[in-house]
Parts: sequence; structure tokens; C-alpha cells
Amino acid sequence: MLKRLQEDITCSICLDILEDPISIECGHNFCRGCLSAHWSGVSAWGSQCPECRAPCSRDRMTPDTRVKSLVEKIRDLPCKETLTATVTASSEQGPGAQLEPGRPVQLVHLDKEGGLTLDEEALSRCLEQGGVEDAPVCLVSIIGEQRRGKSFLLNYLLRRLRSPDVKDGSWMGREEEPLEGFEWRVGARSVTKGVWVWSQPFWVPTEWGKVAVLLVDTEGSMDIARDRETSIKLSALSMLLGSYQILNVSSQIKDPDLEYLEMFLHVAEEVGKEYGLESIQHLDLLVRDWSNSTVLGSDGGKEHLRDVQQMLEETSPCKHPKALEALSRSSTRCYLMPFPGKRIMTGSQGSLRDMDEDFRDSLRDYVTTLVGSASRHVWRDRHGALLTGTQLAARIMVGTGQLGMGSQ
Repeated sequence: MLKRLQEDITCSICLDILEDPISIECGHNFCRGCLSAHWSGVSAWGSQCPECRAPCSRDRMTPDTRVKSLVEKIRDLPCKETLTATVTASSEQGPGAQLEPGRPVQLVHLDKEGGLTLDEEALSRCLEQGGVEDAPVCLVSIIGEQRRGKSFLLNYLLRRLRSPDVKDGSWMGREEEPLEGFEWRVGARSVTKGVWVWSQPFWVPTEWGKVAVLLVDTEGSMDIARDRETSIKLSALSMLLGSYQILNVSSQIKDPDLEYLEMFLHVAEEVGKEYGLESIQHLDLLVRDWSNSTVLGSDGGKEHLRDVQQMLEETSPCKHPKALEALSRSSTRCYLMPFPGKRIMTGSQGSLRDMDEDFRDSLRDYVTTLVGSASRHVWRDRHGALLTGTQLAARIMVGTGQLGMGSQ
């Protein structure tokens, strides 16, 4: 009962108990300060209810005395300590914080004929429960060639997100600690099949409330066991899922990488139009096993990205116009990482002791920067309005239908 009452007096912006509650034209309630801050950060057409998107006048915020009275009465209940403890735990770990550890859940399955099927229950469990349904969401999604360390990287992202307050590099784990999370292994045979999502959201605080961050893993886009059309659909879907998209490439950005990016963008763009989403909000080009210069990280990435753009611009007509447009956006960046070392490529468990030192430093820098900026890359529609987990789930359902996918 306390939990139900708490839901009735919770602001969907800050995800905490309503403070100075006000009501707007559509009938929804928010903290006065939260709504004022939310509307001040968007343009004029952003005068919409953050919850239902109904048009609202900014000058019609009405003090809701009945809700205020309800808040005060609930706070004064004899079991106040229980309610306070519940609210405190929620604010520290996020709405609907899960006590059990998360796990990888398969979101998209593939049959022997290459058909794609969306698991609607898995989608709902990740985006429409545990507080995510009413919160802004950031989905970090990774695509790229098979067997290039995508799941490996996501598992270090998991470690960082599990230790949000750690200031040094101790979040990377113990020297001999085996890597766990999304399934992965060394070798030539692919592991990830279809699309997987980590079941547990990670709650990242921002100045306007908490953001639910989820991780998405996608099978290799150039797997020889898959036909071209299936690979393109998988990667296009991954792009539509991820508000923070990582394109994982090997050695350098090559013409085949640009060709695939061009096709992914074309499909994702067409589908995105149907449900009001951009095909890419933020794109990282993560170049692995870089050896062409000693300049690594974001500095080397800027140089390499500039060279690739110049190459495309000098080709007439441009072979990959959509890719060039994506690479030229201010929201696109490139990061160079060195070879991880022979030990980690031969039977390793992914532990720190098997990494070359320069790779370890590069991995720590990239993951720390990504997690630190994730909350700024929440899902928004084409008009810039924040999308909650429930709203995003509904649009994904439409998008997968446009890709010709089945559901279960």
C-alpha cells in the first residue's frame, strides 16, 4: 500500500516525492521547481507535459493543494520510517531498484532462415518496469564486425556503471578477476546471436532527475554465417535502439566499414521516420588495434576522422553520402585504441593482468568518458522532447514492424 501511495505522490521528472506540487492543464502533477527547470531547458515548442506530451501553457501551473495535503498526510503516517526508508533507497539506487543482479536477456532472436523475432516480454521487462517506464533513458548500443571485442567492451562498461562513485581506476576490478556479464570468449567463432540487452538499468543522476542507462549487444554485422540483408536489419535495429551508438571497427576506418554504415543508416533512417526517431543521436567510431601512429585516444581519433571525411569529400560523386553526413556531425567522435596484447587474445579470461599497459590505460579512459557523458545522450524524439521507457518501447514496436520482424 505504501508503495502505491508513493507512486501517486512521485514527480516523474526528479523521481522523488513531490515538493510544492503543481498541476498543469492535462492534469499531471510535478514539483514546481522540476517543471520550471525542465521547460526552461527546451524551446518554445517544448511546452508539453513531460509525461503525456500534451500541449501546455507555461503560465498555467496551478498549486495543487489536495496533492500537497496528501503528501503531508502520508509523511505523517505512523509508518513514516518505512516510507522514508523506501524513498531513500529509491533515490540512491533508482526507481524500482532491483536487488538481484542483472543478466543478459535476448531481445531479438533469429531463426534458421534468417527471420528476426522481437521478444516483446523482454522489451517490456527492460523498458516498462522498475521505474524505467516513466524515466528518461539512454541505451548504449554497439555494432560492428564479428569477433572484435564488442561484448568484452560492454562488460567493462558494466563494471564502471556498477561503481559510479569510484574516482580512481579500481572499478576495473582485481588483476586476476575474470570478466563476466555478456557472454564472450576469445577465438574466431562468433558468440553473440541476435540482439541482447542487460536486464538491469543503471541509474545516473543529473541536474533534472535520474536517467536509466541500459546496454545493448548485437551480433557481428559481417558474420559470414548470416546473409547481407539479415546483418543490415540487425545493425539498423541496433542503431534505432541506441541513443549512444558505438561502431566498433578494426585497425582503421575502411571502405567496407563505410559501406556497411551507409546501408545501416539508410534502413534506420527510413524506419525512424515512421516513429519519429533519429537514426543516430550520438555516434562513437571506436577503432581497435590501431597501429598507424603513436597518437591514440580522442586526439588520434580526431585526426583519423578528419582524414576519412576528407577522403569521402574528395570522391566525386561521394560513394557514401549518408556516412559522410553522419561523420560530419558534431555529435560524432572517433577514438583509437591499441592492440590489447597477445595474452588476452589467447585463452584469456579478460582479466587486467593479461592486458598490455597502453591498452588498459586506453580502455579505462574510453569507458570512463563514455559513462560520464551517457546521461547527456538520452532518447529524444525529432522535436527534442525526452522519451520515457514506455514511449520508447512503443516506438520500437512500430519500428520492428517496419523492418518486417515478427514478435512473440
